[in-house]
Amino acid sequence: MHSLNWINWGQPLLGLNEPHVFVIMEIKKNIILAPYTTFKIGGPADYFCEVKSLEDLKEVLTQVKKKSWKIFILGGGSNLLISDKGFRGLVIKMNWEGIKNIEEGMYEVGAGTLLAKLLAETVKNNLTGLEWAIGIPGTLGGAVCGNSGAYGHAMAESVVSVKALDLKTLKVKNFKLKDCKFQYRNSIFKDNNQYIIISAQLQFYKGEGDKVKETLQKYATERKNKIPPYPSAGCVFKNITMDDMTYEFMNTIPPEKTKGGKIPVGYLIEQCGLKGRRIRGAEISNQHANFIVNFNKATFLDVMELITLAKNEVKKRFNIDLQEEIRYLGF
Repeated sequence: MHSLNWINWGQPLLGLNEPHVFVIMEIKKNIILAPYTTFKIGGPADYFCEVKSLEDLKEVLTQVKKKSWKIFILGGGSNLLISDKGFRGLVIKMNWEGIKNIEEGMYEVGAGTLLAKLLAETVKNNLTGLEWAIGIPGTLGGAVCGNSGAYGHAMAESVVSVKALDLKTLKVKNFKLKDCKFQYRNSIFKDNNQYIIISAQLQFYKGEGDKVKETLQKYATERKNKIPPYPSAGCVFKNITMDDMTYEFMNTIPPEKTKGGKIPVGYLIEQCGLKGRRIRGAEISNQHANFIVNFNKATFLDVMELITLAKNEVKKRFNIDLQEEIRYLGF
């Protein structure tokens, strides 16, 4: 998902000899964004449209290229907090789905494909590598953009290459794994105003059917026990890398609380006594303190006040500056 300032292009959209059937994409006005997010929070976008193909995407960009609108690319709406004032620009909802089997274990997957759908495909074919994604909402494009992950694994482990539309040239660019510059919950695409992910080539490997299902069941049970049953955006903050911490600080953290070289932020927030803290319709979850939930018609400001409270209290107690994993739009 990206928020992009408009770019004026000096090149034609299509070559003279390139066949194309033009379909005028419908651009709607004043569409409330809350239903398109997992948080169920967010005001209206000035303009909104849904695309299902590269042709759709190019067509809508052609329609608005003379405007000065900002653009935001929306996937599954997870990991996102939108202002109640909405977004002054165009939101493009990526519904570009598709899972194409290239060869054994390798797929080309459209950016709008739900992770759950891709996981079901890998399980059906006894492939391993995506079990960590069970229960995680969102689309492939968003998962690649933010290098989503869980249980010590991340999207980057499966990526072979990524195709993205370059807004300066309106051409599709292929990014090899190293070009994506994946880091913890980050990639070249996350805060880059130039590229829109359209698909990714992913590699999975043959696994033992029983073992794959056993791992899935284990992760599903863990998620059920700690993921709150209210609308949320997922984990609010990035976990803390142990390498960045002093020896003295690490001595204060129980070893069983560290996972994959990281200290869960939920543990730090809980130690500050904030688990279950509510501000109007928002709550720091009693089940998982790195989740803020919308339990009763929460507003953007309700959530922001809890985010600020958590950051201030963790800074005061542990002298750690928390960094948001969720993204903001429209404020």
